[in-house]
Amino acid sequence: MKLALCTIQRDRAPWLKEWFAFHYLMGVRKFYFFAHKCTDNTAQVIAELQQHFDISAFQMPDDVATPQLAAYQYTYQNFSHEFDWVGFIDGDEFLFPTEGEDIRPVLEAYSYQKLSALAVHWVCFGSSGHVAEPEGLITENYRMRPPLDFADNRHVKSIVLGRQPTSFKILTNSHLFGTLNGTVDEQMRPVTTGVSEHAPSYNKLRINHYCCQSLEYFRKFKKGSGAPDSNPNLIRPDSWWEKYDRNDERDDSLLRFAPKLKALMATL
Repeated sequence: MKLALCTIQRDRAPWLKEWFAFHYLMGVRKFYFFAHKCTDNTAQVIAELQQHFDISAFQMPDDVATPQLAAYQYTYQNFSHEFDWVGFIDGDEFLFPTEGEDIRPVLEAYSYQKLSALAVHWVCFGSSGHVAEPEGLITENYRMRPPLDFADNRHVKSIVLGRQPTSFKILTNSHLFGTLNGTVDEQMRPVTTGVSEHAPSYNKLRINHYCCQSLEYFRKFKKGSGAPDSNPNLIRPDSWWEKYDRNDERDDSLLRFAPKLKALMATL
């Protein structure tokens, strides 16, 4: 099985090495990377990472109306013959199996079901009390989160089967796509919106969503980064930070991968 990821990212050069290495460890063997409005050294970092990982890199023009959907649609329409499954996630999201160390065996069990895409629920994380952006790994620095029943954990991201007719134009967000046989979650429950109708299930797959990072990161970047597909000029108010910076419970779910992740990163 060949598993791919598609992502569009803006000014996340300091964390790209960790993001690619982590998902390679999870079984991803092809990446489609779109840079959007980057003013940092993203291009240089990607060029270096291409020496180690199979990355097809693209520059998304600044004037595209819905850059995220455009990137996703372009990837599927042009490259769906290259993979068996493709996940569509952001640079602050880390997809992993809740048991085992490889996503591919989990997806294999769904490969012969009547479905077109698998919806995976988020788990949002807070700042872990970091005011300044710390050095080191995101997956180690940010280990505090709200309870699992936090309302926004009902959001899903999609892993789509390759080699099937599909369209990304009929839906208005990057969480759920128009597909031939529909989208289900890991319990085979139908999912028809980007915010699932069902309580999140994390028995097989999960996405850790580091939506806050530090207060410094929020003030310098996240606050004014906009919502690329819906409102590019969006300024997130301080109430956004207050809503998502929840640090109620400790979560060490990704620490089991840390030794292999650090070892791989040391070779890059």
